Amino acid sequence: MQFHGRDIQRMLHACEYYAAVVRTQDATLGYHYDKTISKIKDYAQEMDCPDCWDPESTCNIEAHYPKTWD
Repeated sequence: MQFHGRDIQRMLHACEYYAAVVRTQDATLGYHYDKTISKIKDYAQEMDCPDCWDPESTCNIEAHYPKTWD
């Protein structure tokens, strides 16, 4: 299964929003959202740059997935 860029960005926005909301009430749940956000970013990076992807994050996914969309 492969997501499109806008799908990935929507998932990131949703996780970032919910992480901000729950972090004030439950630090553990906020931590789990942060881990999920990291995994989604890693996935996006791997899909964008399958030949250059590495754990050091040499690719910049923000260049491919801007914070806003139409």
